[in-house]
Amino acid sequence: MHVVTNYHVVREIGPQDLQVVFLDGGKDDDLPKREVLKGEVVGTDPFTDTAVIRVFSSGKRLVPMHPLPLGESAALEVGQSVYAIGNPFGLDHSMSKGIISGKSRTLDIGERPIQGCIQTDASINPGNSGGPLLDAAGRVIGVNTAILTASGTSAGVGLAIPVDTVKRNVELILKQGFVSRGFLGITFAPDGISDALQIPGIIVFSVVSNSPAEKAGVRPMLNGTIGDVITTLDEKPVRAGADIFKLLDKRAP
Repeated sequence: MHVVTNYHVVREIGPQDLQVVFLDGGKDDDLPKREVLKGEVVGTDPFTDTAVIRVFSSGKRLVPMHPLPLGESAALEVGQSVYAIGNPFGLDHSMSKGIISGKSRTLDIGERPIQGCIQTDASINPGNSGGPLLDAAGRVIGVNTAILTASGTSAGVGLAIPVDTVKRNVELILKQGFVSRGFLGITFAPDGISDALQIPGIIVFSVVSNSPAEKAGVRPMLNGTIGDVITTLDEKPVRAGADIFKLLDKRAP
């Protein structure tokens, strides 16, 4: 059996320390059943904050498990009801309700931004990471992953990785242990520089050695002099670095 969670949830856990806890509340007059099973990380994708865990079980199970049905995130609409499940602040199996307040958000948490994130006003706090975001029919439409906040507290906008992205990446992790994706080998200058210089495209700041971009002859900035500027990719105009990644994510190497 496999469980999907966030990469940042498991990245600092040792191989021998990973455990998965299952709870079953049962009927009102029953005491909750609790079962702790050993887990092993099968593979991760830091670029989309995704991790797949294999759960080991032997003998009779104390807690029955029922996988949640998967929905689709491509057809989601702003305003529809959603539910976030997780363990905020250690409060097991908590649920919060809200709506989809935005779509196609970009979450910049590393070298490569996560595209197409779902924005929700459902309460998401530390401990919700890796939990499912459900639609009104109980289908998984995303994986809760982050809070955007200006105050540094838990008050802010919740973001979830869309389930369409998660499904594609989990399939690759289970098949080959990692996610393969297109790579140019280019570092871009901040978008604000292009805007300030009124350059309609993306300025190439540096080129990775022995990368596809270097082999193709792409020229970076040198001593303050602008080299190449990317204006289109696959005949589609690009104005920001996020545009490049959005198009690259649709291609396989």
